[in-house]
Amino acid sequence: MGVIETLLTELKRMLRHPMATDASSLAASQYVAAGLGFITTVVAARVLGAGSYGVAALAMTYPALVWSFVGIKTVSVTTRYIASFRSSGAMLELQGVCKLGYGLDFLLSVGAFVVVCATAWWVAAAVYGMPKLYWLMIAFAASFPFYSLTGTSTAILSSWQRFRALALFQIVDPVITLVLVLGLLLAGFGLAGLIIGTACAKIIVGLAMEVVAARLVQRTGVSHWWHASLSSVRHLQRELAALFGWNYLLITLSGLVTNIPLMVLGRVRGAEEAGFYRLATSIMVAGSYLEVALARIVYPTLSARWSAGERATLGHSLRRWTLRAGLPVGALLLLSVPLLPILVPLVFGAAYAPMVRGAQILMMSAAVSAVVFWLSPLYYASGALGLWTKAQAVYTAAMLVLAWVAIREWGFLGAVGVLGAGRTLFTIVMALMRGAVLNGK
Repeated sequence: MGVIETLLTELKRMLRHPMATDASSLAASQYVAAGLGFITTVVAARVLGAGSYGVAALAMTYPALVWSFVGIKTVSVTTRYIASFRSSGAMLELQGVCKLGYGLDFLLSVGAFVVVCATAWWVAAAVYGMPKLYWLMIAFAASFPFYSLTGTSTAILSSWQRFRALALFQIVDPVITLVLVLGLLLAGFGLAGLIIGTACAKIIVGLAMEVVAARLVQRTGVSHWWHASLSSVRHLQRELAALFGWNYLLITLSGLVTNIPLMVLGRVRGAEEAGFYRLATSIMVAGSYLEVALARIVYPTLSARWSAGERATLGHSLRRWTLRAGLPVGALLLLSVPLLPILVPLVFGAAYAPMVRGAQILMMSAAVSAVVFWLSPLYYASGALGLWTKAQAVYTAAMLVLAWVAIREWGFLGAVGVLGAGRTLFTIVMALMRGAVLNGK
């Protein structure tokens, strides 16, 4: 009884910790959002059928690939500086970083939209063999400039530790998507309804998040961020340029790994297997929500502690976070693997049973990644983004070559097998290198 009482006391203490409550709030909202997202996916998959759903996935994949090439996802960099400047009270510099983040995201998203408008007709006809699909690609890409506002808005809310507001937006996003998509599907718009409804939801959420974040910054007693001068961060010009450059390469590489296998599957094996891949990766993403929530919470903390010179104690914090949060989350994801053969056919229909094994492979790789949820935030907060990106480049090159071979031989299962094994190996290698990062090598 003494051991049980000790364990219960420790569990209660952990659950009362601010990190646990914030992570629970974010994770709960993500799983609610995942549930809503799955409802949308299930409805769309059942109404459209495996073939048409795969076509819709292909239509949204090419614009997403273009954005991964053009965009730099500034939130990964701006969070580091916004958290540090807020901690030190450097509000002019904070405003300058906000203006830089919003401006870069918006301009680059407009560039992505223009590229899609100029090339979608060729991709639809020459790559997919479906010439009429081009206008749906353009419609989806039209949401990019508005949705780009969520990046720096997320950085602001995270740095102010407004995790409940972030949690609310994570739920609002799929609610709006579900309502719009369901309405358009019931109105008979078919796969166009899925794409247009998703795009409209992104526009609404992007604008709403920007309004909330702007008011939060204004409450500090300074003017709106768009009135700020970029000269306040000019002394960080070279450092920011380097980090944005590495981050751009990283996002581009991640986009290649995410989208190229799906496009190759659609070309080599058809829209149905592309749809399987899309759903299997969606299940993996849903399984990673708790990992993402924990990473989002520790990132501002790591950034502030690193900038304050508190590096000697970070190793102990990482070990504590791994034992108290990472391992339980990883174990929870592994427990879900045996349930997938029951849940996937039940939820999506018997036609999607062939994707079960692939979803299990990806979920196991997500479990490994969740154990070291702090890994990516550590490399960003420490400024070791160059090392992370170089490793990602090696990983991406290997994945694309191996995926091409695997898809031609084994189709969908080959693609997810390569992705799952590669992601697991990358996580393990980068976790083993954390000592060099903490020592500044």
